[in-house]
Amino acid sequence: MQTVIDQMNTLPGIVGSMVYDAEGHVLAKAFPALFDGDALASAAGVLLFGVPGLEVAAGPISTLDLRYGESRIVVRPIKGANLLLFCTRQANLQFLNISVGMAIPKIEKLVAGLTALPKPPLPPPPPPPSIKEELKAKAAPAETVEEQAKALKGFEKAFMKMDSWMRKSSDDLGPLT
Repeated sequence: MQTVIDQMNTLPGIVGSMVYDAEGHVLAKAFPALFDGDALASAAGVLLFGVPGLEVAAGPISTLDLRYGESRIVVRPIKGANLLLFCTRQANLQFLNISVGMAIPKIEKLVAGLTALPKPPLPPPPPPPSIKEELKAKAAPAETVEEQAKALKGFEKAFMKMDSWMRKSSDDLGPLT
């Protein structure tokens, strides 16, 4: 699978790519060294739990295209996993879709082979909250909002790093024509 992911990165406008499964495990990744595995796993987790909400509101999603500043994240659901592409703003989505369309069957076949293998265990769930913690949560709903914001902070940091890297790279290249 790594070979297919590495080939995706040779497309014009692609900076990095990864495949993550339906449980949030990163199966393969090809990103510049700036992006650590924890930030990518955090981004996968946020997208994993955010996409079903979008599907409830908008129906089935065939492509998710997120844009911010000089960067763009494209997510394509595939059988048993998702393909995430981190791109420049100038990436041609139509050309990208054609190339991704040819790579998806290969990735799906590889993902199906991986599902037969035992997966690393997920961390155990946190212990149930004590009565005191439950009362505190009910008494102060603002703290719950803050906790939710902290959960998204990892994804935001990763995305901001990506965008600042893109801005720096585009400044080094000069104006694009």
